[in-house]
Amino acid sequence: MDKVIIERLPDTREIPGAKRWEEERGGFAQISNQEAMLHIAAFQIRKGFSRGNHFHENKEEIFYIFQGKIRAVFFDMDTLQKEEKILEKGDRIRVKPRCGHLFQGLEDTLVVEYSPQIYQKEDTHKINLG
Repeated sequence: MDKVIIERLPDTREIPGAKRWEEERGGFAQISNQEAMLHIAAFQIRKGFSRGNHFHENKEEIFYIFQGKIRAVFFDMDTLQKEEKILEKGDRIRVKPRCGHLFQGLEDTLVVEYSPQIYQKEDTHKINLG
């Protein structure tokens, strides 16, 4: 699906840019490097609950799973293509405009979200992805 990019951030300290690592005192993630951010949020999805079930006309969203595991459903509003993925700690998801998304907690999950655009309520359009 062209409107979703999923990548696992490398587990290393040794490279420039986005990366993550675990150490005795806890996990660290450099989620973004040299990327414009006009919106940033963090949210929890408890096991058995969901978030999303909408799309944006203009806003691109990037999500990083800091802890946990989710079932993600994506729906391209233009091609009607639907895709499901299991995503977990260390995954970064870039969702382009006009791509519906739903995240369901398979475990208690902590997610960081950011965007190069500001959040505007009128740009959020509810849909039903299940």
